[in-house]
Amino acid sequence: MVLKATISAFVVTILGLLAMLLTQDADMNLVYGAFCVSPYFLLITLIYFHFNKLRKKFNVFDKPNIAFEGIYSFLYYFLFSTLLPVLLFVSTLGDEYEHKIYADLGGVILEMFPLILILSIFLSLFSSITFVWGLRSWTALILTFLGYILISVLVSIFSTVGREIREAERERRDQADNLKEGRFEWAGAMSNPTGYPVQLYKGTFIFPKDEDYEFTFSEGNTVNYHAKWGEAGAETYKSMMSLPKAIDVTWYSFSENAFYQFHDAIDYNKLLTLFKQPYVERRATSDVEEHYDKIIFGFAPGGGLVIWAGGSGYRQVEIGHYQAKKIDFGQKVSDSKELVYGDLFNQEWRNKVLTDTMIIPLAIQIAKKNQPVRDDYWNKLRTAYTWNPKFVIAPEIKTYDVIFQYFNAERFAFDERIQNVTVEKRGIPQHIYIKWYDKNQNRCAVNFEFDETDVFKKFKAFFDRDKNIKAEMEIIVDTQNGRATARLKNAEHQLLLMETEIIAYGEKF
Repeated sequence: MVLKATISAFVVTILGLLAMLLTQDADMNLVYGAFCVSPYFLLITLIYFHFNKLRKKFNVFDKPNIAFEGIYSFLYYFLFSTLLPVLLFVSTLGDEYEHKIYADLGGVILEMFPLILILSIFLSLFSSITFVWGLRSWTALILTFLGYILISVLVSIFSTVGREIREAERERRDQADNLKEGRFEWAGAMSNPTGYPVQLYKGTFIFPKDEDYEFTFSEGNTVNYHAKWGEAGAETYKSMMSLPKAIDVTWYSFSENAFYQFHDAIDYNKLLTLFKQPYVERRATSDVEEHYDKIIFGFAPGGGLVIWAGGSGYRQVEIGHYQAKKIDFGQKVSDSKELVYGDLFNQEWRNKVLTDTMIIPLAIQIAKKNQPVRDDYWNKLRTAYTWNPKFVIAPEIKTYDVIFQYFNAERFAFDERIQNVTVEKRGIPQHIYIKWYDKNQNRCAVNFEFDETDVFKKFKAFFDRDKNIKAEMEIIVDTQNGRATARLKNAEHQLLLMETEIIAYGEKF
């Protein structure tokens, strides 16, 4: 009897602590805590199985009563479990650092109460059943322990499912709350034209309700490598936060040897409208719901600042164009010949950025040499007119996908299901790519790559006839002659922009 009771105490303690952990979303701290207190619970469990005076007094020793054992064991374990924080409080009185943890004894007990209650239930369940039935024989004891293992497995299954349901519900509520409060998961990114590197000196997001947030583009390089205007380079950390109603940014333009600062409101309402509304894009096998998750800051020579909202899919929309002011810090540039990476006031760092071919390609360095910095060019790229695309597609092409890329770095993608694209102010297209599969499932495409000088000249010539003129860009794909055309067209005029051949990629593509 003594041996069986001792073994039972060990098993009940281990399984009780394990079952308690299975009901929690336990991390290593909780597991470590359970391991540290296991000797205490082993001791009180040994006392439970070997202390029989009370049972004899109530005449429930020779013929144990399950009702008595259930109540007795729960009160016993609950009392000693609650006593544990008190013992820890007393034992740390001489250690100022450790005592701080348990100084608020009532708060500690309140915080531990769910664990105390769950552990007391499992220990009382396992102990009472074992004492009433398991100690009768070794066979009964082994069967009892196997039953406990099965119970632990079931507890694990139900706890996992319950946690997943609660987590999904909590996530749903959080999403609803974040949407209501205008919070989204997003990151900021910096962009600059090829050959005109910049570096953020200081940046602050100013939110409608939340506290201002000072940011750095810490997820990437200090300076963008292989930079391209409108493309996201170095990023901030992606996190759930509000959208900025204003920004305070200061940056250094290496090519101009100048600092610029912008501290003003941006188009918060346009950002909020875009981020609130997901959109659908077609992928190879199915449609995918995409959403905006990036705010790109484009720093141009002359202090121009363009802000885009970037999507998790292909879309990118300009939020606004702003003008920063040139400022003078008055801080002396170091004469040290030692390179200090990222130090804007270290001359060797400035020299490295301007001569590094990974940052400014050698051909551009040569072309720019002794040339003035053009500060109006990137504003010209934003030239927009009122037009919409219209597709005249060969009847045998039932499904197709279209990608528009504009000189102003906006992007848009759609397919044959969108028949009427709205007439609105749009930039001048740089690239239009249309793809489809023929009856033999071979990929085909039309690729319009517009020459910048030519297409800007043609748009200006067409639209300058009338300030309020509107037009369609009619794109005809004719599979019979293997060609496609793009032209501007309205009731009075039409102008051919480009003609190109249909690309047949073949069977192996």
